[in-house]
Amino acid sequence: MIELARGEPYPLPVLQHEGAAANFLSKNGNILQISLPGMTAKECTAFRSGMIKAGFLYQNGEFLWLFQFNDNKGLPLITLYAPFDVRMIHKDLLALHSIDNTQQRLVVDLHAIDENKILRALRAITMPPELTLEFLQAAQDQIASINQHGSMDQWMQQSPDELTALTKMYLMGK
Repeated sequence: MIELARGEPYPLPVLQHEGAAANFLSKNGNILQISLPGMTAKECTAFRSGMIKAGFLYQNGEFLWLFQFNDNKGLPLITLYAPFDVRMIHKDLLALHSIDNTQQRLVVDLHAIDENKILRALRAITMPPELTLEFLQAAQDQIASINQHGSMDQWMQQSPDELTALTKMYLMGK
């Protein structure tokens, strides 16, 4: 068992030097790991308690999560993206939920880590049922697909804020 405490060293491997990593559909849970050097107090507050919107782009086996964090006035403060590939999860660790339950909500544990690998924000949020179902369906499709590279390259040429206009963004926790 791993103990997490805000303000303490982060005991898990940090997968990105800067940005977000969506470690979802694992038997260890669904972890959104955010590594942000120079994290401001405003950003830290947004991660801990601000409104969060999420959505994703999926095309031809390529999958990109988008997360928008808002300030205390509800205005977008920071938008992060995180590529996701369910095929990279070892089959013994994969926890692919059934799509039969259209009212289920996936719980996501948000871990925000600064440049010193100190855990600055820790929060559990839920995906709304519609986003959960769309995500699980896309993940199942991704398992059966072969990447036809190109979509991710196009997406990476745009800013995260521009990408949010290309998909429906859902309010997390609702």
